Amino acid sequence: MLEEARALGLTIEDLIAADEPGHVVPTVAEFVATMDTVFGAATARTYRPYWRLAVTHLGDRHLHQITIDDLAAVVTAAAARAQRARPASTGRASRETCVAALRALFARAAAAGLVSRNPAAGLAKPRRARSRRRALDDDELSQLVDAVCSTSRDPGLDILLVRFHLESAARRQGALGLRLRDLDAHRSTVWLAEKGDRDREQPISPSLTRLLADHATSRGAGGPDDAVLRTRDGRPISARRYDTVFGRARDALGWSERTPVSAHVLRHTAITSVGRLAGYPVAQAFAGHAPPSVTGRYLHATLADVAGAVAALTGERHPLAMAAGPSPRCPRRAER
Repeated sequence: MLEEARALGLTIEDLIAADEPGHVVPTVAEFVATMDTVFGAATARTYRPYWRLAVTHLGDRHLHQITIDDLAAVVTAAAARAQRARPASTGRASRETCVAALRALFARAAAAGLVSRNPAAGLAKPRRARSRRRALDDDELSQLVDAVCSTSRDPGLDILLVRFHLESAARRQGALGLRLRDLDAHRSTVWLAEKGDRDREQPISPSLTRLLADHATSRGAGGPDDAVLRTRDGRPISARRYDTVFGRARDALGWSERTPVSAHVLRHTAITSVGRLAGYPVAQAFAGHAPPSVTGRYLHATLADVAGAVAALTGERHPLAMAAGPSPRCPRRAER
């Protein structure tokens, strides 16, 4: 009997669990339906297409019946779907994300005691291709700005968005979450809420600080929690805005097929520029990265160092560049 069970991919634990009174192992479809409340919104949004694909292929089967071969077939289907949608695609990125989604799904099932092992743990992720992402040179940056201007239906907003990322090296999440309370005109800084819900104070040029405040108030922002970056009709921008801005600009750039054009490339460009101007520790602080080693904790840059680099980058004097006093409490934390 055990030999037959092994041939079916079952363990003794699976047989015991199935025999326990009241123990009902859900199907893949039933378990996937519970995932949105377990994972964060961004993670669920990324993994959801691959969980749905698993439901399409394996939805009526119980979790403990799923084998690594079953899941490998789902990964293959994900790659094939990507290649149908984009004929030039290799499907590698879809394979990688699908494996991550299936591992996360069955890790939750194992943690809940619904399976005795995670069958997705044995799935191999494809080797990551070398990224084509790099800093833009001055000529490319000028062409990108021209492309945004010529293709945008709201150039005032879109050029401000480009400039904000080039001066602050903010992640997209930082721009989307920017509120009026996060602008500090006296210190010429913004507070960015980005990865891991961490807040950090980032120096920007005084002129950009004023532009952001004027843009927000001219488009209806008045309260401290109102979004800064807003469309002409006064609505806060969404992540979809980035797809529109850079998608249109990409079509006007002859080199965008070989060099990614996105907000993250602007961040990459800004960090590279600061690194060349002020060195690695300052670039690390400017990027909001944690030190890569214990030594890095001793070589950390101060806010004044970052402000000095921003001053050199923008050609504007910065109030924190010469001397930085104690940083005030983060406005987000002060209200908690």
